[in-house]
Order: sequence, then C-alpha cells, then structure tokens
Amino acid sequence: VTMDYYRYRSGSELSIKELIYDEIYFASATECNDPYEGKMFAILGKDSGCWERLIHLAIDKYPGIQNFSYISDRIVDFYWSRAPLYVDEVLETDRAEFLNLANNDFEKLIYSHLLEIIKEFVRLYIPAEKYFVSFSKRNDISLMWAHYANNHRGYCAIFRVPEGKIKQNPTWAKKVISHQTPKSFSPQMTSFIDEAFPIRDIEYLDKPHDINGFMCFPPVVIGKEISEEERRAFVDERSGTYFQKHKVWEYEEEARIVLSSGIPWLLGERTSLSEHQRLFHYDSTQLTGIVLGAKMPQPQRNRIKEIIAEKVDHWYSNITEERIISDFVLFEERLMETNRTVEVIPKEIYSASQIIKSDDLAFDKIFKAWQDGEAIRFQGNRAEKVKII
Repeated sequence: VTMDYYRYRSGSELSIKELIYDEIYFASATECNDPYEGKMFAILGKDSGCWERLIHLAIDKYPGIQNFSYISDRIVDFYWSRAPLYVDEVLETDRAEFLNLANNDFEKLIYSHLLEIIKEFVRLYIPAEKYFVSFSKRNDISLMWAHYANNHRGYCAIFRVPEGKIKQNPTWAKKVISHQTPKSFSPQMTSFIDEAFPIRDIEYLDKPHDINGFMCFPPVVIGKEISEEERRAFVDERSGTYFQKHKVWEYEEEARIVLSSGIPWLLGERTSLSEHQRLFHYDSTQLTGIVLGAKMPQPQRNRIKEIIAEKVDHWYSNITEERIISDFVLFEERLMETNRTVEVIPKEIYSASQIIKSDDLAFDKIFKAWQDGEAIRFQGNRAEKVKII
C-alpha cells in the first residue's frame, strides 16, 4: 500500500539543508509540543502479590537487607496502599513521605538508598526513550501551515511511501547505533537499525489506554507463566501507546515514524541518543513533491526550485541499481479570500529531462499520471512504467 504523507517545514536555513541532503531528524519527547508526548500510561494495579515480587526483585540485592525483612514489607505496603499507580508516579515517589517509614536515622539511611534502587530498577524495565518524526495526511491544513511552516512562509514536503515505510538512503544508511555501556556486561553495545521505518497513523482518544505496568518487568513479577501470544500482544499494546494522542490534536491528522534508544535492561542503564545519532537520510526518490507556502518570499521560491531541479537531475544520472522514480510536482499554497481556507495548486512538474509548466498542453495528463501513482522502474538497461499506488 502506498499513499502520500506531508511534512510541514519552516523554510529556515536548517529546513533548506534538510531538503538538500535528504535529512530527517527524530525529535525527543521534550522537543515536541505535546506535553504528554512519549508518556507511557503503564499502570501498576492493586495486586499485592505483584507488588511484593516487584519490590523484592528490586531490593533483594541490597547488602544486608535480608536481615531487615520488615523494611521490605513496609515498602510493599507503602506502594500497594497507594495503588493503582502509574509507573511515572513510582518514579516521582515523594522522598520525605517515603522516609517517614523509618523509625530512626539509621533506617532513614537504608530507606534513602532503597528508594533510589527501586527507581533505578523501574527505569531499567520501562520502555526505552523514543524519538519521533511527524507527518500529516493532508497538506492543506491552515493551522499546520501557521504553526509548523512559519505562518505560511515555509514549505510542505510530499513523501510517497511504498509499503508504508520511510526508507533510508542506501548510501547513507545507518545500520547500527553504538552505546557506551559501563554498567552492562560489555563496555560498548550496539542497537541494530532497520533499513526502513514503518509509518503509522496516530489514534486520537479522549483518554489514554492504560496498559498493565507489571508486564514491563521480568515474568517473575507477574507470578505466572506468560505465553508467547500474551507477550506479543503486550508488546503490540505497549508500542501502540506511542501512536496515541488526545483528541485536541486531531486536526493535525498525524502519522509518524519512531526510533528507540535501545533496551535499558540489556544495556544496563537508560540511554539517550545524541542529536547526530537521531539524524538520518531518507531515500530521496520518496520525496515526490513540495508545496511552497503562500507567503514564501520569491528568492526562497527560486532557491527551492533550483534544489529540486538539481535533485531530479541527480536521480536520473546516478541509476546504478534497481530504482523506482516518480515525477516531482511543485505546488503552491493559495490563501482563499472567501472562506479562510487554503488551496494547494500544482504549478510545475520536474521530469527526466524537462520542467513542465501548468500552462503546457501536456501538464494535466502528466499530473494525472502522477496522482495515479505512475512511476518508472529502472533495472539495468531496462526502464518500464509501473504503478506504486
């Protein structure tokens, strides 16, 4: 299945650089404008057995704690009595309230260390930090042009997505990401990166779907055998939380691709990816169009047209392996005076050896073919027309 996705950009020098070098950047949750971005609504219910196994698993390795079993019992009661709790609430446990469990200064010292151990243990097993690249399913949303395209001065890139994936540029593809892991069994470990990132639509909800937080931890915490089917169902449910947002964002009609920072318990600690590690290069032939904002200055328009012409020429002059290439369509956004909406109008088509203007007699036919997903597959010395929609 193939369809078009749209990425609104500000038109800044950085976004022009993205266009030139086919760059795509995965933003962290803190860089996104939704304060709940990346938050996993994993809830730890009122199951005393699960709480007991979780707390004991977290603190049993603390030196000498076996001689103070009543302390671990108090901690279990502390959390169980407050359940259900979201995992984030455990990580934000009030220190003063927790230390009130102690009977004396010596016990306070023990409780203080145990609180940090519990938090560190929880951090190891909750899902790794995720990073996002956002797209929209529409290119004519006025609020998107205002918020993400510098008040209609930027542009909107059009991605045609074969098989529902954004593919890496084969020449620049990142296959692994290295992590310095002094707390793991190896001082350095690597995470493997797929050649393509699946794109998935956002689901908009009035309230988030809670997932069973105990399932994030080793199976012993649940206290029963978990079938492979149950485990996979939970993984799918957990992954789905990164594709859910509140209904107030519904106007964006968002879809996204996601990058993970690695598995914390395997790495021995939670890790983050640097800005450079989160910068990727997509296969430029998936960029099949661009919409210039209604208020984009003329010099910027001319510059982008030069970039596009050069990019398309490069596609056809560097065919060394099988590739599918579509025509590239340049659109212009128009602000409608009558109903306060925007209209997106095709103006130019960049093909193998020419630029077809909208007043050309062949324009409508070629544009229709582009809309229908027609492209050319190059394979060795052969070239044939194909449809990718």
